[in-house]
Amino acid sequence: MPNWQPNWSNVIWNWGAASAAAQELRRMADDLDKSAHERRQLAGAAQAEWRGRFRDEFDADLGRMLNEAQGIAAELRAAAGQIEHASDLARSEQQHRERERERWQHEKREEERRERAAQERRQSH
Repeated sequence: MPNWQPNWSNVIWNWGAASAAAQELRRMADDLDKSAHERRQLAGAAQAEWRGRFRDEFDADLGRMLNEAQGIAAELRAAAGQIEHASDLARSEQQHRERERERWQHEKREEERRERAAQERRQSH
């Protein structure tokens, strides 16, 4: 038997839930982008004829809201990317564990083969 042991436990990760979460985060970011675009268009119609101090305040508030929406959308997409990266790491670790198990099994079979061959040699002498 090999003098080492692979990790016999599977990686605990819910790839389906992770994928669904990442998709939902991206959908939310897209919805936020769409809403911001619609706000920008609606504001443009109001701004065409609007002048004065309140227009300046409106423009400043609108700019803040649009920037904030853009920032939140970027954060949502970054979170989706982090989830997908974690899924990739979990998948890679699971594949590594499976390769190590196969290597251990191969080494074990090879040791057993050598032991049988040695035993046969001993018996034939």
